[in-house]
Order: sequence, then structure tokens, then C-alpha cells
Amino acid sequence: MSKLCINLPPFAPDYSGAASALFDLGGIIVIHDASGCTGNYTGFDEPRWFGADSKVFCSGIRYMDAILGLDDSFIEKIKKAAKSLNPNFIAVLGSPVPMVIGTDFEGIAKELETITGIPAIGIPTTGLNYYGKGICDATIKLMDKFIKDEEFIKEPNSINILGTTPLDFYINENDKDFKELFVKNGINVLSTYYMGLTIDDMKKSVSASLNVVVSQSGIGPAEYMKERFSIPYVVVTPLCDGSLAVKKVKKALLGKFEEYVPSTENANTIILGEQIISNSIREYLNKELGYGNIVVGTLFDFSKSQMAEGDIVIKNEFELRKILNSGKYEKVIADPMAKQIIKDKNVKFYGFPHVALSSKVHWNETKRLMNDEMKDFLISLKEG
Repeated sequence: MSKLCINLPPFAPDYSGAASALFDLGGIIVIHDASGCTGNYTGFDEPRWFGADSKVFCSGIRYMDAILGLDDSFIEKIKKAAKSLNPNFIAVLGSPVPMVIGTDFEGIAKELETITGIPAIGIPTTGLNYYGKGICDATIKLMDKFIKDEEFIKEPNSINILGTTPLDFYINENDKDFKELFVKNGINVLSTYYMGLTIDDMKKSVSASLNVVVSQSGIGPAEYMKERFSIPYVVVTPLCDGSLAVKKVKKALLGKFEEYVPSTENANTIILGEQIISNSIREYLNKELGYGNIVVGTLFDFSKSQMAEGDIVIKNEFELRKILNSGKYEKVIADPMAKQIIKDKNVKFYGFPHVALSSKVHWNETKRLMNDEMKDFLISLKEG
């Protein structure tokens, strides 16, 4: 019962994250479920779905399929779709029912690849983890499939941007703003994971000098690329004029990785949401606006290495309710849906929509992070 949601909707799960990462790559994406999970992804977690031509399918698993397995009919359906659509790859994703019956997704992928000759990957998502894990798992599976172990020539002054999905940044040009920022400052961007990514971009990305992680979903892939391809990474979300991010990235390209340690003692402000974006908002408020003593409360996946002393991992709505009504915080930055949980009318609330939380209820209000409106929002928080 610890995950029971009363006021908040369930957060975007791992299969939505995996499907989101694969969305632009020209493959067939099949979610093995009874239709609800696929509908949840396409209808509520994927702003690009409406009007898109991406190939996302549901297996339509039924009662007898779950009891008897019947993988053969599942494979036959995918085989027919692949023959008709000629995709770049086939990805088979899981959901709670296949998890319970122990579906072998890697085995299904191998059989599909043998039958069709098309590269296939199986991702055993369960619907019980958050979207960041699905993004990470999908990225690693793709790289293992398409990138061979060989020597790569590093391209000087080049980066990849990791962690740009609509689940964190919506579809209001944030990903393009990030890329344009670095290009304008003389830094070559080889690829942007995952919006607009192609298989060729992915293959080129291993030649980058540095990975720039703009959301927590990019941490796992960055760690993987660091270990396999010796690409270091820096963690920052560009905000407002982007100058803080550019300085950090340029230093990292020279091998100088600065460590920022914020003060959270006696904090009266809390930022709730995705870890890396929240950290970057705090750093901007500290360094550019002189507003300090802010705690970050992480609602989704998190990395201990990115937590400051005093930061909080919030595991469920019950914990969130206790924190927001503790009387400790005078100001709260969070998705607008969190406002209904706050009982104290003296708390000042600053809405910061997050697609992975409130979905289409507020996704049209998602902020474009690199403009004067975002700066005005942060100034209003300082002065409010």
C-alpha cells in the first residue's frame, strides 16, 4: 500500500520511458500487455504520439495467453508487422502480466531476429519501476546491438546531450534550445539522446569527448558510455541564458570537473521533482540570484552522487504529504498537482509542470527553460 496514490496520478513507468527513448529511431515498438499499458503510454505519457507515424503496438495479451504462454502467436504477429513495415529494429517491452508469468523477452527477441533478419531487442520492463530505468535499459540494449567493440577516434570539443525526452522536457523546443546553446558557443553536438536521435547519430556518439547529462534518465547511459567508450560526463540542465551550463561544459572539455556543494542547512524552500533539473534550478538560484538554503526532494529515480546533504528521496505520496505539511518549508516548487496536498495556506507554491507526473493535465504549461520567462519565474520565487 506504500505506493497508493490518492491525490496524485501514478508516475510514468519504465515501459513508457523505454518506448519514449526508442520513439524516433524508426523501429517497431511492441508492448506486451492487455492494452491498458500501451494506452497509458500513447495516451498519457507520449506527447509526440498524436499525429506521429512511429510504430508502437500492443500485443493484446488475453486470459488464455497469460495461462498458456502462447509466445508463438505473439511472435507471428510481430513477424507479419515487420514484413509489412520494414523497421530499423524490433523492440519488445514488458508490463506487469508478462512479469508475473516470467516471459523471456530476450529469447523472443533472438527468435524474432533469426526469423526476420531484423535486429531485435527484448527489454523486460515491468511497469513497477519509474521511467528513467526504462530509458536507461533501452539505451544500453540498443548500444549493445548496434555498436561494435572497436577503436573509436575521439572528436575534440564535441559532446552528446543525454536525457532529453518529453517525459522531462515536453515538446516545446527545450531539446533544440540545449543543442543551439552549445553550438553557438563553439561546441560540436554529435547527438541528442533521445529526441530526434537516429541510429547513425548513436553510432557517431561514441566519438564524443564529453557527455552532458541534462536529466536523471541520462545518468545510467552516461555511466555505461564512460565505462565502455571512456567518455566522461558532466551533469547540468541549461537554464535561462545557459551561461552556467556552458561554463561547466567548457571546463569539463578541458578535463576540469568542478564540484558544486550547496548549503541546505535551515532550508525553507524545497524543489520537488526530477533530480537533475531540480539541482540545476537550485544552483542557478544560488549562484545567479544569491538565493540559498534550498532542499531538493526527488520523486523519481535518483543518484546518490547527485544528492546534497539534506536532500530527500520521497518514496510515495504519504511521505510527500508529511513533508509538505511539516511546517518546515515556506516555499515549494513542484508540479501543479502537488498543490492540492498542501493544507497550510501560508505556504507559497510555484507551479513547475512535469509530464512524467501530471501528464496531459498540465503538459501544455511545461516551461521552456532557456528564456526570460524562466528567469522571471525564478526571480519571482526569490522575491516572493
